[in-house]
Amino acid sequence: MKKLILFFCALFTASISFCTVRTVSSNPSTLGQFSTIQAAIDASADSDTVYVYGSPNTYVGFTIMDKKITVIGPGWAPDKNLPLTAIVEGAAIRNSPAGGSPDGSEIQGLIFSSDVNLSRNAVGGDINVNNVRVIRCQFNGSISYGLGASGHLFEGNVFYNTLNFSGTVTYQNFLFQNNYFFFSACCLGYMVNALTNSVNVRFDHNLFTSSNNNGGNSVIMFNTNCRFLTFSNNIFNQANVGGNVSFSTYTNNITNNVTLNSSNATSNATPWAVNSNVDGGGNIANQSPGMVDQASINAGNGSPSINFTIASGPANNTGSDGKDMGLLFDATGSLNWDNSRNSRVPRIFSMNITTPTVTPGGNLSVTVEARKSN
Repeated sequence: MKKLILFFCALFTASISFCTVRTVSSNPSTLGQFSTIQAAIDASADSDTVYVYGSPNTYVGFTIMDKKITVIGPGWAPDKNLPLTAIVEGAAIRNSPAGGSPDGSEIQGLIFSSDVNLSRNAVGGDINVNNVRVIRCQFNGSISYGLGASGHLFEGNVFYNTLNFSGTVTYQNFLFQNNYFFFSACCLGYMVNALTNSVNVRFDHNLFTSSNNNGGNSVIMFNTNCRFLTFSNNIFNQANVGGNVSFSTYTNNITNNVTLNSSNATSNATPWAVNSNVDGGGNIANQSPGMVDQASINAGNGSPSINFTIASGPANNTGSDGKDMGLLFDATGSLNWDNSRNSRVPRIFSMNITTPTVTPGGNLSVTVEARKSN
């Protein structure tokens, strides 16, 4: 068994070329070099990778500060036998002028139960954290920015809580792509807050939806004067994305199931027509996008694993790129929501001992099935 695990580690290491991979496990039955993520980060050098095994135990949070580190877990719903996830209490990335930099770090395949601070302002003198990649994670807590930032990518993530920005600093070259934003109307006030000073911040091919199947008045996705954003190819299902968004451009988006007889009905159904926003064309107002599980989605089902593909209707092949609006299901490449549940590293799907009995000195036969989700 140890040989098989070591073989897999070697395979994984080869896939991350030219860096040291350190393994972490909080599960006593699984081999790992470290029991906490922070200990593995502390032992790592710039550009190293920390691989976190799925575990029934929650991991303590971690901080990346003086080096570029990639932290990878198994995904938010790994497709494998024994699908354990890596649940982490929280994380912070901060850039201190004391030496080194976390710029270029990546967080992938983790579930965060508490808050995550990106470009954190922990002490006076901290500077912006740039070029962070957040891939295929689930956020049950909020994400907060204490400082400005540039070059951040969010792809294939599940958001159940607020993204808090500082309205007094600038955020530049952000891309939110192929993410699932679910608003629980009984618990939250908004999903994105104070994204005020934006330069080239784009939301493309995302699904914004909520548990409020009465429409959109109380379901505010963007709050506190969000400005200068670009929205393309998104589905806004039971979601108000216009009331607090201004000077932004909407292209090939669709709204659905919003209240039309209220004082802010226009901002709900046609956010591109209010607050000095720009209608870039191809937008569709208050029609069902036609997802396979549309009825379940409208009923407030917040699972990111139901079927979001477009069966037919106005969102089918009507994106600005000729693809469906909403979440992407590309046959090649990384932008396939069915793959987003797994991290982008090879994984052992199953391992079975096929020899029922072994005589002394005999051979033990083990069948291992490995898969990957690019």
